[in-house]
Amino acid sequence: MRPNEGETTDGALLERLGDWADHAAWSAFVRRYDGPIRRVVASYRFDAHEAEEVCQRIWIELAGRMRGYRYDPSRRFRAWLTRLGRSRAVDHWRRREAERARAGAGSAGVPAELPAPGPAEDDGGPRPALLRRAARIQEAVKARVDARTWDVFWRIAVDDEAVAEAAEAAGISYAAAFAAQKRVRRMLREEAARAEVDAGATP
Repeated sequence: MRPNEGETTDGALLERLGDWADHAAWSAFVRRYDGPIRRVVASYRFDAHEAEEVCQRIWIELAGRMRGYRYDPSRRFRAWLTRLGRSRAVDHWRRREAERARAGAGSAGVPAELPAPGPAEDDGGPRPALLRRAARIQEAVKARVDARTWDVFWRIAVDDEAVAEAAEAAGISYAAAFAAQKRVRRMLREEAARAEVDAGATP
């Protein structure tokens, strides 16, 4: 059995992640969940560089999400984390294939069925720089949208509320709520891409 497999979710640990100064909690969180994330990403058979890029994007997003996360024992955190990993891997796959298609290299498309996670080595470790970058990304986007839009996004993306519930709470239509959370997600991806470019340009 790999380390941390079969462990129950530590709700107290997840709650502590709202405090950026709690380095012990963040380090424990990364140690516990970096391996499962990497195994999900590895199932998509990216090359080493792509796999690392996807993992970093997931951790950047997680760093922002976990600051306001509220643990619900009735929901399976590891199942949610697996869905997040698969979703971001598919996002990367689609972007890659679209770029190949534009370049005339053809496209294999995204598999109709999501593959089950396969084995991979747990070679990662805590990434405090990525977590700090994630906080900057989140704050940059939050400053560019109104409070209601951010709240709708947060309810759907972080609190895992249904779109209909978030729409009702905000007093807007289902379509407006769906569009709002989608726009914020896109802005976060774009801001993350800019941050990566800036980081690469830094000597």
